[in-house]
Amino acid sequence: MTFQPKNLLIIGGGPCGLITLRNCLYRGTFTKVQLVERHDDVGGIWYQSHAPDRRSQWSTPAYPGLIGNVIPEFLSFSEYPFPTPPREYQPFPTSAETNAYLKEFACPFIENGHIRLSLEVIGVEEVVDGRWTVRMKDWNKGGVVLEETWDAVVITTVWFDNPHFPNVPGLQDLQKQQSNKVRHAINWTGPHGDYEGKRVLVIGNANSANEMAAQLAPVAQTPIYRSTRRISVFPSLPDIRIQDIGPVSRYTTDDNDKIAAHIQDGTSIENIDIVLFGTGYYPHVPYLRVLCPDPDPQTCAHTLVPLTSRTTVPTRIPSLYNQILYAYNPTLAFIGAPTSFIPFILADLTSTWLSLTWSGLILIPPTPEARLAYEQGRLRTLAEQRSESENPSDLINFHFLGRYEMEYARSLREDIVSVSEGLDGVLAKWDVEQDERRFAMYAKKMESLRASRD
Repeated sequence: MTFQPKNLLIIGGGPCGLITLRNCLYRGTFTKVQLVERHDDVGGIWYQSHAPDRRSQWSTPAYPGLIGNVIPEFLSFSEYPFPTPPREYQPFPTSAETNAYLKEFACPFIENGHIRLSLEVIGVEEVVDGRWTVRMKDWNKGGVVLEETWDAVVITTVWFDNPHFPNVPGLQDLQKQQSNKVRHAINWTGPHGDYEGKRVLVIGNANSANEMAAQLAPVAQTPIYRSTRRISVFPSLPDIRIQDIGPVSRYTTDDNDKIAAHIQDGTSIENIDIVLFGTGYYPHVPYLRVLCPDPDPQTCAHTLVPLTSRTTVPTRIPSLYNQILYAYNPTLAFIGAPTSFIPFILADLTSTWLSLTWSGLILIPPTPEARLAYEQGRLRTLAEQRSESENPSDLINFHFLGRYEMEYARSLREDIVSVSEGLDGVLAKWDVEQDERRFAMYAKKMESLRASRD
């Protein structure tokens, strides 16, 4: 079965949105393709905005001086290589270098009008005829609301507006009563003065938590406590100023408004000034409404309902075929829903697959029920994975494919090459050699951390 929309709107001007725009324009057969971005420039999380109005409230996980964890090979869009950083000891690009690459990539699309900036999407609603109504605030005109109708919509703003906090007793009360003392990596801008001499507890041991703890060590009161559930697989240097402790089971406060973290092993860390969470993000698109797949039995009318929710279990964008297409109406797509250690080239692959599918070249199952079989299979696999451990990692989730990523990517790549042989020599190979180079990045990151320290 084919769905062949002609007019497409892409929401989000980060890496996923930009590569989707390029691939739909050059690899698809569409009449009109546009991208809207709420900031006054492209880059997504890699762009540091200085806009004076409401846009300054949009936080980003990237901060000034950030050095990434991915080498240029895996930051390169097909047919557009990422420049090699000019540092012998540091092969990992900075956030500024990554943003510069994205801005240069986007420049011709801004100039020819395919990208519209300072447009904040506040509503996407499915229409009975299968199209989509999109409402946007135009910050070029002070926030006036525009409304447009599109044949198809691609959403690339899935994760990084939604900081995840673990469900721990006492945390919600703490957030309400002392919100300035409970912080998340999404708002991290560095170890500035308000951390100086403070007793800090960092939650998590993935990249963000590890980097924040390392940056706090010379500034905050030591030791910096880092609460972890398991040994980290993410590169970080040992530091005697950072003390690892177990998971927090409960938070309380004393009469002086200091925080106490009660650890699962029965110990407590008291007199904490700030708890800083590096606990990731969850997928959610709060502005999206779809028609309820099951009409009201009395009136046969469809009502608009949210597709995503913070309470969806397991956490995910539900009802997706191949982690890309909305099963009940495949003119809605998501690029960037699956999380990956190499997201740029995965987005290149998935958006190429999407452009060929919407061009009628790649066939998809003919019914919603058949398209939902992918989700059902993925849920079974996820349940099996989580049952293998009494304390499963948060990385074992619906959208993080982990050891199944290669199989997933190869399947999409085979679909693409079967209808467009010329792309075989263009797209990343997704073979064993590529995976070995990806895995070798962790050793390179450790080497670069040591070089930076020394």
